[in-house]
Amino acid sequence: MSFAEYWDLLEKAEYKIDYYEHEAIAMSYENEAHSEMVTEFSHLLKGIFPRTDLQYKVHNSNRPIYIQEWDQVVFSPDGSVVTQPPVYFEYRPGMTVETTPFLVFEVLFKSMRKYDLGEKLPCYKKIPGLQYILYIDLERPWVTVYERQGAHSWMDVEYTNLEAAFDIQGHTLRLQDIYLNVF
Repeated sequence: MSFAEYWDLLEKAEYKIDYYEHEAIAMSYENEAHSEMVTEFSHLLKGIFPRTDLQYKVHNSNRPIYIQEWDQVVFSPDGSVVTQPPVYFEYRPGMTVETTPFLVFEVLFKSMRKYDLGEKLPCYKKIPGLQYILYIDLERPWVTVYERQGAHSWMDVEYTNLEAAFDIQGHTLRLQDIYLNVF
């Protein structure tokens, strides 16, 4: 599929579609547990990056990200925090996607795990301003935080205990808050 065909499809689609390696990739059905986890984690991020913070804005999966550093790649992470003022890629008037994510997160579940970790992760790491990539497992307490250490280096730490915590921008996030009422 060409990049132009992707935008035509995206404009008409009733579901999220990524564009990777010249293919349109339909995002799978979102079950209730996935939806709840995405909503809850987005709420935690809003506590770190409130609406009054003019430097960042929290987005849900309906705001795709264009990865300029790869050949025409558009992903829809489960959520993102984007630096402000926004810098858009505008394919055609009114059809914009974000280009300056500061943080992206994916909630992992069986049908998308390989795609999220295999295809998306290397692409995300190429985004110059991206500082954090978080993977949150839906089936067990397990969060992996990738934090940029330099222009081309990342540190990743896995957290698997509900008592564990990690920092984002000096704010502590606890696994027990992320997995509240799940385990």
